[in-house]
Amino acid sequence: MGLEKETQRKSELYEYLTTTHMLCIFILILDMILSKNVFKSIYPAINFRLFVLTNLIGFGVVFLYNTKNQLDRQNPKLHTCIDMAYVTLPLFMAIINFYIFKTSLYYAKTILFLPVLIASSVKGKDTGLTMSTVCAAILVFYKVAGERRPFLQALESELVFISMLYVVGWFTGGLTDIESQHRKQLNANLQDLREEVARREQAEEQLRKLSSALEQSPSIVVIADTGGRIEYVNQKYTQVTGYLPEETIGGNLFAAHECQHPEIHALWSAVNSGREWRGELLSQKKNGEFYWEYALISPFRNSDGVITHLLKVAEDVTARKQMEKEMARLEQLNLIGEMAAGIGHEIRNPMTTVRGFLQLLCGKKEFSKYREYFSLMIDELDRANSIITEYLSMAKNKPVDKKMQSLNQLLSTMAPLIEADAIKNDNYIKMELSDIPDLLLDEKEIRQLVLNLVRNGLEAMPPGQNLIIKTYMEDNEVILSVKDQGHGIEPGVLEKIGTPFFTTKDNGTGLGLAVCYSIAARHNASIKVETSPKGTTFYIKFKVPA
Repeated sequence: MGLEKETQRKSELYEYLTTTHMLCIFILILDMILSKNVFKSIYPAINFRLFVLTNLIGFGVVFLYNTKNQLDRQNPKLHTCIDMAYVTLPLFMAIINFYIFKTSLYYAKTILFLPVLIASSVKGKDTGLTMSTVCAAILVFYKVAGERRPFLQALESELVFISMLYVVGWFTGGLTDIESQHRKQLNANLQDLREEVARREQAEEQLRKLSSALEQSPSIVVIADTGGRIEYVNQKYTQVTGYLPEETIGGNLFAAHECQHPEIHALWSAVNSGREWRGELLSQKKNGEFYWEYALISPFRNSDGVITHLLKVAEDVTARKQMEKEMARLEQLNLIGEMAAGIGHEIRNPMTTVRGFLQLLCGKKEFSKYREYFSLMIDELDRANSIITEYLSMAKNKPVDKKMQSLNQLLSTMAPLIEADAIKNDNYIKMELSDIPDLLLDEKEIRQLVLNLVRNGLEAMPPGQNLIIKTYMEDNEVILSVKDQGHGIEPGVLEKIGTPFFTTKDNGTGLGLAVCYSIAARHNASIKVETSPKGTTFYIKFKVPA
C-alpha cells in the first residue's frame, strides 16, 4: 500500500514537471516572436536599500507564518488571519513598488513573482492562479493608466511576463497541493496507528485478565471490580442481552437484577466473604425483555490471594424455565378440564332445570314484580354455564374439528367483530397479513383464541391507541401476533399469565388466557409473550404441516 502511494506521488510530480517544461518552452518561443531580440536584458539593477528592506519584511512575515503552529491549535480563526497576512502582504509590497519605481517598470514588476510564489506555496494552486490574475491586472492597469496605452497593447506587451506569473502560480501551487494531500494522508495514517496501538494495549490488558477465565466460552462471562463496576463482557453477553460492550463497561454488575433485592443481598454477602454464589437471577435485556439466567459468581484473586475482581459465568435458562412452566400449566389446565368434564353434566342438569322454572315464572302475571330478579338469576346461570364451558375447553382430550384452511381468511371474516369491539373502547385495529400457507385449524377454537387476545389487548390500552394483528413466516413457522400499546405487564404478573383463575380484572374469571394456552396446545402451537413499558405482544407459533 505504501509503495503504491509513493509511485502515485512520483507520477503526479512528473506530470507537473513535464507540463511546466512544455509551458516554459512555449513562453520562450512566444518571447522570441514578440520581442524579436532574445538576448536583450530585461532585468535592470536593483537598489540595495530597497532590496534589504523588502527582504527584512519578507523574513518577518515568513517568521510569523512558521511560528503559527506553536500557537493555540484550537483557534482556527487565528491561523486563518496569519495565512491571509502572509498571502496579502507581498501583494501590498508589489503595489507600493509600482509607485516607488515609476521610471523603471521592468525593475518593479519582477517583485510580482513574490506574492504569486507565497500565495501558491501557502494555499495551493487555486490561490496561486488567483494571485497571478491579480498581479497581471495590476501590471496591465499600470500600463494603461500610467503610460496611457490601449488595453490590448498593454496586455500584448506584457503577455510573456503574465504567462510566467501563471506558470509559477500553477506549478508551485500544484506541488503544494500534492504535498498537502500526502501530509494529510500521513497524519491520518499516524492517527490510525495511534488508535490501533491504544486498542491493542486495551485488548492485551483484557486478555491478561481473562486468560484464566475463558477462551471461547458459550456462556455469558462478566468481569467486575470489587465494587461491582463492570470492566469486561464477552460476545455471548452481547448476543443474549443486546448491550454492546461500550454500553455496559462502567455499569453495575447487579443493575439488571434490581427487582430481586433479597437475592442480590445474599449474593453480595457471599462474594464479599470470599465464597462462590450459585443461583437463578431474573435479568433484563436492552429491549426491555426479561430473561432467566443461572449464574455462578465467584471472587477473582490475584497471586497474593487478595480479591481484586468478581467473575460471573451465566447461562440463559429462559427457554428451559418456559418449557417447564408451560408443561406445568398445561398439566394444570388438563386436570381442570378433565374435572370439569366429569362433573359438568351433573352441574348443568340442575342448572338447566332451575333456569327453565325461572323462565316460566317470568311469564306469570302474579310474579311480574319479581321479573327483574328472575332475569338477573337467569343471567347469572348463563354466566355460570359459560364458565363451565370454558373449563371443558381446557381439557387436553377435548374433541376438535381441524381442517386445512387459511388463517388470514379466518381473521378477515372476524375483522368486523374485532373492529366493533375496538370502537367500543375508542381504539383502532390494524391488520398486517402476509402470505402464509394453510394450516390445520379448528375454526371455532381459533376464533375464541383470537377474540380472547384481542379483547385483553383492547382492555389494556388507553383510548386512541392501535391494536396490531400480524401474520408472517419465521423459521418455517406461521406466526400470529397480537400487539397492544398499553403500559406492559409487571414481571410478577407475567410469571402467572395463563394460570387458571389468576386475573387482574375486577370481574374476570382468570380463564381467558388459560383457554388460549389450551387451544394452542391442541393445535401443536406455542405462545410467547414479550412485554415492555410501550406495550405487550402475544406470539402464537404454528408449525407448518409437512
